[in-house]
Amino acid sequence: MKATIVGGEQSSEGRDHLARVYLVGAGPGDPGLLTRRAAGLLRRADVVVHDALVGRAILELVAPDAEVIDVGKRCGGRHTRQGWINDLLIERSRSAAKIVVRLKGGDPFVFGRGGEEALALHEAGVPFRIVPGITAAVGVSAYAGIPLTHRGLSSSVTFVTGHECTGKRTDGVDWDALGRLDGTLAIYMGVGALARIAGRLVAAGRSPSTPAAVIEWGTYARQRTVTGPLAQIAALAMASGIGAPALVVVGEVAALHERLSWFDQRPLSGVRILVGRSRPQRSRIAAALSHMGADVLEHPILRVAPAPRPANVDAGFSTLSRTDWVVFTSSAAVSRFWVEAADRGLDSRCLGAVRVAAFGQATADALRSCGIVADVHVRNFRPERALAEFARFGPLSGKQVLFPREAHLDSPIAAAIRAAGARVEELEIFRTVVDETPDHFHREDALPHPDFIVLPSSSSALAIADLPEASQPGIRVVAIGERTAATARSHGLRVDAVAGRSTVEGIVRVIQDLVAEAERPIRADTAAMDGVRLVLA
Repeated sequence: MKATIVGGEQSSEGRDHLARVYLVGAGPGDPGLLTRRAAGLLRRADVVVHDALVGRAILELVAPDAEVIDVGKRCGGRHTRQGWINDLLIERSRSAAKIVVRLKGGDPFVFGRGGEEALALHEAGVPFRIVPGITAAVGVSAYAGIPLTHRGLSSSVTFVTGHECTGKRTDGVDWDALGRLDGTLAIYMGVGALARIAGRLVAAGRSPSTPAAVIEWGTYARQRTVTGPLAQIAALAMASGIGAPALVVVGEVAALHERLSWFDQRPLSGVRILVGRSRPQRSRIAAALSHMGADVLEHPILRVAPAPRPANVDAGFSTLSRTDWVVFTSSAAVSRFWVEAADRGLDSRCLGAVRVAAFGQATADALRSCGIVADVHVRNFRPERALAEFARFGPLSGKQVLFPREAHLDSPIAAAIRAAGARVEELEIFRTVVDETPDHFHREDALPHPDFIVLPSSSSALAIADLPEASQPGIRVVAIGERTAATARSHGLRVDAVAGRSTVEGIVRVIQDLVAEAERPIRADTAAMDGVRLVLA
């Protein structure tokens, strides 16, 4: 039996073939903290049932054709009955051969009601598996530079919920006993009752001067941390506008934040970015800016859909035995090509005698995941560079080239190959559509109030031109090149700057220069969060 690889490890699918529901921890928010096992399951899931605080970047790992159901519950807001969620998991699991992922923030067994859902599945006779995640106390405190234990300061840590969303507020916790402990307290969901909690702890014996910290949106780029004495921490948090989601840390270790803070000290920390996409995959620009600390949202949400099937698709696959080259310019083209091939009973052997060209790293990686190493791998999309690479295998004149591509999108690569004398058969096998399902501008982790628009392509300028954010006064627009700038201007966008080089590095550099020129504080943990913000399109 061929082993299935999930997240770089052999899957237990062979042993767990009866498992229908996976209770998966999503971690505290940063997609980099998602476990490899969890990421692999998300890519394979047929149904994903997720909490409100599971970030958009994690949900983007889910396959485009999977059913995604938001069952988020927030105290004081929308409420989904736990019994209904249990019934939903049971009902979806009984559909034939479906993998259902119940995706929960943090760890499913730490204040996540994962135990309740597991018991419901057990009683219904539904097989399940548990995939742990990094719980908020561990991940969020680390991102705030607060070690939960530290020799000489704290040798124990207690996890406790401060706000039980069942109508009780802190009544199920013995705060008097906790107040007599010397170790660290990590309080989940406690910001709404923080004044009462702090008062109970002080009354029970905790010193009013005990260091405390409140960490809002921990591990997200918008993370903010407020520190102060226990007796004053509630007032300080309120004055700073700190709200849920937030973790409260009480203990001597909280004082280390000032010296060990690292996450919000990155070059673009506090900078807010909206990325308007022209393709379904996460852009390299968005990834680079996120790595530097910026808060990034991509718009619109795009997905790959099958193209209306033209007559030449069948003909193109039927002539593979006479084809010299197959050229791929996107990972979407790779995935849809194999879907179409499988529909015709074909597998990778159909390319046995055919040379393969891949444009872009993501495309080459997608081919490699299918067991195919491209003969030609061109990292950029410059036609002259492509022709030079093809020339290593002889002239293109007279060669038969199959070009799977997006519908209604002309390619300069195909034009250059045709101009070199090749017979190019273009197969429109997919199209890119706007996914209207996730209302991501109204999600709880959506990016507010952008200040800069950065346009990496002409198509992104078209996608962003009609957004209300694009016409807000004070927003500055940056284009990756003159062609993109011209498209933006022709659609009513004012362009304030053009990158010196039409590359990821060029965009990042011009953003850094603009941030430096602003001469305003952009640290994510400052009380004023209206510093320089960016919109990337």
